[in-house]
Amino acid sequence: MNTQQKEDGPEISPSVVFLYDLLKWVRQGRIRVPAFQRSFVWTRQNMLDLFDSVRWSYPIGTLLFWRSSVATASPHVHFGPFDLSQIKSNDTLLLLDGQQRLTTLAGVLLQKSSDMTFSDHDEDPGRWNIYFDASTDKGGSFMHMPNGEQPKVWQVPLYQLRDTGSLFQAVGNIFSVDEKKFEEAGRTKEFVAEQLQSIARALQSYKIPIVEFVTDDLNLAVESFTRLNRKGVSIGADEMFSALTYQAGNAGKRFHIAREIDRTLKEIKEIGFGEVERVLVLRAFLVAVGLHPYRADWPKLSETAQTDVANQLPEAMERARSGLIRAIEFLREESVYNARMLPYGLHLVGLSAWLGEDEKPSSEAKRLLRRWFWLTGFASWFGQGNPARYAAGLAELRDTARKVCKEGMPVPDELEHLPWTTPTAPFPERYDLRSARVRTLLCLLAKDGVSNLDDSHKNAQEIAEDFVRNGPEAMRIIWSVTKAVAPLSSSPANRMFDVFGEERGQARSLLRNHNVSSGFLESHLLPSPINDALQEKESMQKALKDRLDQMIERELSFMNELKLTPPSARTGSITIDQEDDAPLPDEED
Repeated sequence: MNTQQKEDGPEISPSVVFLYDLLKWVRQGRIRVPAFQRSFVWTRQNMLDLFDSVRWSYPIGTLLFWRSSVATASPHVHFGPFDLSQIKSNDTLLLLDGQQRLTTLAGVLLQKSSDMTFSDHDEDPGRWNIYFDASTDKGGSFMHMPNGEQPKVWQVPLYQLRDTGSLFQAVGNIFSVDEKKFEEAGRTKEFVAEQLQSIARALQSYKIPIVEFVTDDLNLAVESFTRLNRKGVSIGADEMFSALTYQAGNAGKRFHIAREIDRTLKEIKEIGFGEVERVLVLRAFLVAVGLHPYRADWPKLSETAQTDVANQLPEAMERARSGLIRAIEFLREESVYNARMLPYGLHLVGLSAWLGEDEKPSSEAKRLLRRWFWLTGFASWFGQGNPARYAAGLAELRDTARKVCKEGMPVPDELEHLPWTTPTAPFPERYDLRSARVRTLLCLLAKDGVSNLDDSHKNAQEIAEDFVRNGPEAMRIIWSVTKAVAPLSSSPANRMFDVFGEERGQARSLLRNHNVSSGFLESHLLPSPINDALQEKESMQKALKDRLDQMIERELSFMNELKLTPPSARTGSITIDQEDDAPLPDEED
């Protein structure tokens, strides 16, 4: 193990500074973002919410800086929309935590600053143009201008309110405008001017707590930050590991895990799979390089092991990235088209562990992965809160794939960490998309698609797109909860895939307005004819019970096809799964 003695601890200097001073430090080039951190990722709404907090003097959290006397980690040349490559500073503060907040404040308020150089590589330059609308109730509001619209006289860019001189000019502009211009807003010039002064006072008087870590030891800086924020670390796990491994790449080709995760997430989104948690990509990288996916234990490795892993990381990250893309292709063959429908995020990691090693899986390999995917979903296997078991199962997939591809070993009939005799969970009693067991059921029901009202076919991809747009409401309630009889009121049997478009209401009411075919009813597992069920409570109760039986039978038939062990009970309670949010365990765990 690494026996190098650490410093006694970093020097920690807490203080409270005015927002105005932080902006000045940005202009001087003193504040930089370390290169191992990911780029700016906040949405426009995140940015507006931040200014609303500042406007009402709500705390926005502590900014954490790292000061080092040596060039331990180089900074980004960009800070939000600004290019700082030509600004030199001998007193650099590397921003460990608070990048999104401070970048938002500086990027918006330093607009039009004569001493700032703007980058031409910003993918959304318009996000930095935030206006204060002084006409709205409750003290005004912050906004981005809609495309093509020009601001009204009472909609003032925030950079005009950052200091006293800019405020005087903005107020002067207000009083130089014809009074009739304000009739549309229903406000007087005096009212708008007072609102602007209120915002300017809030910005100019706002204070932010900061903490400086002063140390030349990168590992010590990151470890201290982690311990300080154990109750709520806002820096991402990927950025932590990226920081810890950054120095290892200095001797050769540098690599930035956070940047590679950004690239991978962008590619996943571009191919239409939707939003994937970045920690899942990190875990895929860690599995590919042979590290524990739930433990960022880089400092615990010996120097020799650190060097060995560092040399493997670039190629391992590329394997994992390719494996994730192939995993998405594999999932589409199973009619799972986006992350919203995916039972577990770790399904992506597991499939990537195999497919990152096996570029062209055989039919036997695909059969193994297919059984693994559906069994882990039906059994709620990743919902047991056991990271050690998950890590062992993921490593087995990776190692088995390597033996198959590199050593010519035949694809095994079974996996040690997931026997095919693993019991599946009963049919879920309640419809709740937070349950992986429920999402597994929906993936199965969506495989063959359903009929639209006009008897056209709605396929699994179109159903998945509904879940991206509408979440739980992508399935319509058939019978009103207030009139249904337990336990079927909350059952998936009382939900059907939405084929009603903009028509609102429960399916029972809407079906009365349409002349639907027997083929439509059959595809939705509804009785034909359906008139009695639409009119009579008892008939609808029977229809829902029959529908439940058909859903259970469809599951059992599918499990039999895959040679999986059926559940011991027909129905059962569900587990709310949060396996992707499991914390990185302490060493004793």
